[in-house]
Amino acid sequence: MKGALMRGKAVAGAVVIFCTLCMCACSRPAATVNGKKISRETLELHMKERVEEHKVQQVTIDGKKLREAIIQELVSERITLDAAAEKGITASDADADKEIEAIRQRVGDESFQKQLKEKGMTVDSFRQRIKEKMILTKFIEGFVRESDLTEQEMRDYYRNSAKPFLKPARVNMMVVEFQTEDAARAAAEDLKKGVDFDAYAKKLSEDKKAVVSDYGWVSPDFFSADMAASVKGLRDGQHGGPYQGQKGFYLVRVKERQTEGIATYDESKLMIRNILLQQRRTVAYMQWLEQQRRTAKIVINVS
Repeated sequence: MKGALMRGKAVAGAVVIFCTLCMCACSRPAATVNGKKISRETLELHMKERVEEHKVQQVTIDGKKLREAIIQELVSERITLDAAAEKGITASDADADKEIEAIRQRVGDESFQKQLKEKGMTVDSFRQRIKEKMILTKFIEGFVRESDLTEQEMRDYYRNSAKPFLKPARVNMMVVEFQTEDAARAAAEDLKKGVDFDAYAKKLSEDKKAVVSDYGWVSPDFFSADMAASVKGLRDGQHGGPYQGQKGFYLVRVKERQTEGIATYDESKLMIRNILLQQRRTVAYMQWLEQQRRTAKIVINVS
């Protein structure tokens, strides 16, 4: 009886110790960087977000490798955000909210809320994530300034490129937006009678029956797949629609078209500047980060 009691106490003690160890392990942060914590909640949030992205892209996921990669990314971010804070680099809620509103307008509110839910995020946590990305971008941009690039370097890049720079096919368009499909279809019927598109669109705008926009030069692929396919088939001066979009229904007129072709240096200059800046900033940042990681006190508590 006494032996059984002792064994019971030993088992109970072992359970207590095991539970205590589990609680300690669970309460420990996923990692610390120079004493600053990266919480397990943060790790899991990023993990869920990345898993959802991979699902959309139909990429096979190795959970263990993905978790290891994310924790290393979070460590690098923590080092960079701390360095940015020392330099006084910040991002405001207002700037983040502008970005959020742009996303919301692009995908629609319902889709935006659904994506947040799938990623396990709230608007507040998403805003914080956007602010962090803005700070990281500002910090990395500081390694190489636009003025550090010379005209000759950009011309040499254009001349020595293995592949020519191409300018995509594009159209110069006028777009008329209606709130309802009935209004758009009625306007389309009027246009079939030979009414001048531009004059008719101006009258619709003056009567506040539609919003008329001169889009200028734009790639047809900027629009929805159905609308893009139709616009690609329109010749100069032709109009089409109505097309359904995220906010309403549209009629369009193609003023001019340009076919795909080889872009001149002047047409490619902005793209070349961005390519060179990104390349040089990435190299400089990675060299800096490697040096910082060597001296940082990094403790990883997940495997």
